[in-house]
Amino acid sequence: MSTSNYIHVDDFFRCFRGEIIRRDTVGSGNKITGLAYDSRLVMPGYLFAAVPGFKVDGHDFIPQARKAGAILLLSERWVENTGMIQVQVPSVRKAMAYAAQAFYSNTQDQPLLIGVTGTNGKTTTTYLIDSILRESGLATGLVGGIEYRMGENSATATRTTPEAFDLHRLLKTTSHTRIDAVTMEVSSHGIDLYRVACLNFTVAVFTNLTRDHLDLHGSMEHYYQVKRSLFAGSLEEPGNPGVPIAANRPMAAVNIDDPYGRRLADELEDRLVTYGMSPEADVRAGNIEYEGWKTGFTLITPAGSVPVQLRLAGAYNLANALAAAAAGIAAGISPDVIAAGLSASNGAPGRFEQVAVDAPFRVIVDYAHNEDGLAKALTTARSLSSGRLILVFGCPGERDREKRPAMGKVAGSLADLAILTTDDCYSEPPEQILDETESGLIESGGEYQRVSDRRQAIEAAVAAAGPGDTVLLAGKGHETRQIMADGPLGFSDMNVVKEILTSKP
Repeated sequence: MSTSNYIHVDDFFRCFRGEIIRRDTVGSGNKITGLAYDSRLVMPGYLFAAVPGFKVDGHDFIPQARKAGAILLLSERWVENTGMIQVQVPSVRKAMAYAAQAFYSNTQDQPLLIGVTGTNGKTTTTYLIDSILRESGLATGLVGGIEYRMGENSATATRTTPEAFDLHRLLKTTSHTRIDAVTMEVSSHGIDLYRVACLNFTVAVFTNLTRDHLDLHGSMEHYYQVKRSLFAGSLEEPGNPGVPIAANRPMAAVNIDDPYGRRLADELEDRLVTYGMSPEADVRAGNIEYEGWKTGFTLITPAGSVPVQLRLAGAYNLANALAAAAAGIAAGISPDVIAAGLSASNGAPGRFEQVAVDAPFRVIVDYAHNEDGLAKALTTARSLSSGRLILVFGCPGERDREKRPAMGKVAGSLADLAILTTDDCYSEPPEQILDETESGLIESGGEYQRVSDRRQAIEAAVAAAGPGDTVLLAGKGHETRQIMADGPLGFSDMNVVKEILTSKP
């Protein structure tokens, strides 16, 4: 609609595509100069979206937004005497996507956009794809749980998939920073909460689907349907189909080793590149050799076969590499360039990353925070260790509580010593989280300790480790804070273990 720094209110009325329940008839001559869903970020001339969040209701901050200069209110319930032009819609989050698309005009100059979704493997896969794209000569951007990077400019991520206003604003920078391609982690929250609505993905990648986020989705079927909507080219909701989010369906790169991936591939039928170890996969690996921290294999694709020397360990990282390769094939990149990009990558920070320490044992940090991810990290760590495998782990608070005993059972079954501690507890009592996780440890029959303080837990792991052992610190990965009831505290597993070993006599 507009490529300038403002848009007329009437244009905004049109952008909501019939979603309006009620609106003011005044204000057609006004110009919207910016978008915000946080009243603290509102400036004169802004639209304010009153998002009914999980903990805080944006409708409560309408007076603050008006005082800051907002002139247009986007709300889900009518509020009298706001002092702003008001638009009432069924879903503010959905309307935010329409508004962001209109304001930033991202459908006109959008770069090649690759979205990666799935329970595990998203972050590493995006970094591998980014390496492939750069090897092909493209200027790239990366959006995910670690960083938002456009070219050489990087900012620490605040969430895996940004809110629609933030995401469209970020992508708009590609039109004047000469970014050719952007790879993005697309979380289930990002899809279900309309953060990626109105974006035209060139390629969408499906890694796998295992139990996670059921506090939001309720069931694995709903979780799957949310993921599937990214590939269908519409933001479909179970029982409420068909809100278009893209002009065309993206090319799909789908893991058919995963049961849900196989189902997705069968349902899509076309515009599809499959990958996996299955001989039916379009993109697969042959002549696999695991050697320490490296994985050698032959990349087999419909366009030819090439050797790859991956600088990452384990079968799950091989699966991530195949996901990235399938995305490359779907985007029309040659196997030689794909192989070079895979071979050049060091993966993602905090994802099964070895810590440089002066010790007779190995220390690895990883982001594994669900049953499947933890099992894969432990299995790979076991293959690299000549001695005992010592694990430090916890479960997040205010999340799916039923996965806690399952994680405890995996930890107790696969580690020689599992040390249960706190992760991000948020406002949930830490001891409640530990109690529920400990039940799985007890069931496993494995050796374990319970140490509530995370630093003390890492100290206990280091004290227990001997020559040839491996210490795996799981759950936090790259993160540099721990979120408790009193707020975030500075905490990095990597930095803490280095401090402990440096001060150790």
